[in-house]
Amino acid sequence: MNETNAAEKAREIYEALCSAIDRHGWSYTRDEDQLLVHFGVQGEDIPMSFVLAVDADRQIVRLISLMPFRMKEDRRVDGAIITCAATRQLVNGSFDYDFTNGNISFRMTASYRESAIGEGLFLYMIDSACETVDRFNDKFEAVNSGMLSVEDFLQSL
Repeated sequence: MNETNAAEKAREIYEALCSAIDRHGWSYTRDEDQLLVHFGVQGEDIPMSFVLAVDADRQIVRLISLMPFRMKEDRRVDGAIITCAATRQLVNGSFDYDFTNGNISFRMTASYRESAIGEGLFLYMIDSACETVDRFNDKFEAVNSGMLSVEDFLQSL
């Protein structure tokens, strides 16, 4: 696919994504230049923020949710263990961990290369990401704060 066609397809996917979110009445902000959508959701305990991006070069839709805390320096090894263990439980998506700064994020992608995707996929990504992040964010924070041991985290899985 040439660069012009890839950009047009990305714009089409982006508009379909925004339309799907609009139909559900959800609040979000658009960044049309970067083909990004930002939105937040209040979980059971910790607010969650999400970014959905349409990547024309890779022909993917990417969803990212950065945890609103960083693992403390003395808990960085614990962070590596718990994010790996949590990711092993997932059917779709993964937790990414930056050992250098303690950031944990959830990531999910879907390719639209030679594919037709639409509202169902976007809603699945959003719903699945919300459930996954809400399931784990408080446990990650509890390990970070020392309220939950790594062993207890692993047992909870």
